[in-house]
Amino acid sequence: MGQLRRVTPRFIAVAAVAAVTASVLGAGVGTMWARQRDHQHTATAVIMLHPSEGNAYSPGGRGDDLVNLETEAQLLQSDAVARTVLTTLKESGTPADLLAAIKVGVPPNTQLLDITARGPDDATAVARASAFAKVYLDYRRSRTVAAIADRTSRLEALVKLRESERNATVKKLDLLGSGDPRRGPLDQQAQELIVQISSLRAQLAAVQAVGLDPGQVVTPGQLTAPGPWASPMRAGLLGGVLALLLTLSVVVVRSGRIAPDVVRRLEDLADAGPTPLGVLRAPVRADSDVIAHARSVVLAAGSDRPPVVTVAPPARDKALTFAALVESFARARYEVVSVDLTRPDDVAAMASLVLQEAVVDDVLVEDGHFRSRLRPLADDSTAAVDPAAFGDLAASAEMGRSLAELAKHADLVLVRSPGFGTAVGRALLAASTAVLIEVRPGRCRRSEIDEVVAAAAGTDTQVVGLLGVDA
Repeated sequence: MGQLRRVTPRFIAVAAVAAVTASVLGAGVGTMWARQRDHQHTATAVIMLHPSEGNAYSPGGRGDDLVNLETEAQLLQSDAVARTVLTTLKESGTPADLLAAIKVGVPPNTQLLDITARGPDDATAVARASAFAKVYLDYRRSRTVAAIADRTSRLEALVKLRESERNATVKKLDLLGSGDPRRGPLDQQAQELIVQISSLRAQLAAVQAVGLDPGQVVTPGQLTAPGPWASPMRAGLLGGVLALLLTLSVVVVRSGRIAPDVVRRLEDLADAGPTPLGVLRAPVRADSDVIAHARSVVLAAGSDRPPVVTVAPPARDKALTFAALVESFARARYEVVSVDLTRPDDVAAMASLVLQEAVVDDVLVEDGHFRSRLRPLADDSTAAVDPAAFGDLAASAEMGRSLAELAKHADLVLVRSPGFGTAVGRALLAASTAVLIEVRPGRCRRSEIDEVVAAAAGTDTQVVGLLGVDA
């Protein structure tokens, strides 16, 4: 099971900014949506369809099969119906423009069609909804009338044809005597024609009895009542709340997920090359066993004590173990010079040494028993050194020479870098004798540590260990 990512203050700050931003944007979108809907006037009308000849929903279908109502909904939105509505309402424009403002729905398990119409004002929206309802019912009735007329004309033509055939057969019978053997087939033919004529007349009567009612308007056009979220204030509030909830859900998911490259535990780096020295909890104490272990490792590195040791995280950050390490060496009665390159005064003093504007005795002062620190020159013109400019100075050969001069005044020089991923940190990798990499589980990436180790391997600098800090 993977460990959860530690929720850092920076993560909380970023999450808070994201939540506030999302809420504001969501509220703005909701308000704009409500205001846009406020300018759209909508009306609805409802019609009930009766099965009728010549239409999709016809008497020939099964009583429980209302699928053809979907076809009726499509026919209602046809160009032919829209063109008639434009003529009825005396509106300009094209059928396509009008149909873009029409929506037809089919409620499940009903014979109803819901017609929704939009318009530039309330009156136009109501008129369009009502006009589509009436025009489509008239359109369905005309289709029924046309279908009945077509079937009636075909049946009447068949009746006339069979009657003419019967009359011709009767005339032939009249010309034959009663004992003529040809009368039998003609009598049978005449009887069959009479039966066919009767059947056709029955079909004709049934067709003529078909009802012409296409349906009825259940609800004439009326304005659609605005919903509870039609208010810009309510819609904005809802949009803001939804955006906030969405952002918070993403934050919760991301806080519980850890990237594959992130170091979850210091033990995961056992095969990284440098030795894991242990995990400390902030604030770091000088009497910690892990700090004592780190001090021993630093002193044991190489044949001589390493005169210049840099401690820093692999990325841009501030080492939390620096002060405890300085105190630990001083308590062990080792003369130590602390150089904190995250402090402007130390940066200014080192800049003076690198630029050869001062010598070590000008900037080195005692800071208690067995410890010294840097101070800038009283008239130092480089008191406010630009970090980018100091990165260039740190990369020069004079940086290594200046640190070596400081080392002559103590048993070792302990340097705090702003991070090995910075220009100053990369320069100190080459200028130091040994380095300690400070690792923050849950925040530090394995690739960043590998980059520091690879960079140190290209110089004479030794990575003596990894210090975990649970901050």
